[in-house]
Amino acid sequence: MKKNILSYIIVFVAFAALASCSKTAPKDVAREWLTDFYHLDYDAAKKYSTEDTKNMLNVLEGFTNALPDSTRQRAKSATINIKSLKEDANTATVTFTTSEEPNKEQPPLKLVKQDNKWLVQFTKADFTGAENADAAATGGATISQDAPAAPATADAPMTTPDTAAQKQ
Repeated sequence: MKKNILSYIIVFVAFAALASCSKTAPKDVAREWLTDFYHLDYDAAKKYSTEDTKNMLNVLEGFTNALPDSTRQRAKSATINIKSLKEDANTATVTFTTSEEPNKEQPPLKLVKQDNKWLVQFTKADFTGAENADAAATGGATISQDAPAAPATADAPMTTPDTAAQKQ
């Protein structure tokens, strides 16, 4: 009887240890971050974010707090399909599609390795383009095609900033 109880305890502890492990591979981190991002769960996405990315998520969170609950619920149905991963020593780039636009590859997501952990590097420059970062500070930036798609709003499908700019 004691052996059975001890066996159950060992199995439970091993399972709990495996379940509590954080995502370590860049593909896993990207999938988790993108899912959290598209589900508008920015606090969860911050676990896999650099400091710059956390700052960007804080800004986005301010905008999305005003969204109606129906929009938030619809966002939770989005799924991510990782298409490819290009990994170097301390950087990685992931290409992906979403369930909102399954035939359209989204702009790549960049990751960096910090303290032996893969983190998403998503900044204001990803929205404005690195060459336009100074213009962004003065309000004259153009939208880059290298930013991940923005989560859906109440009546609009998920779009990338470049498609939103084309509609204007």
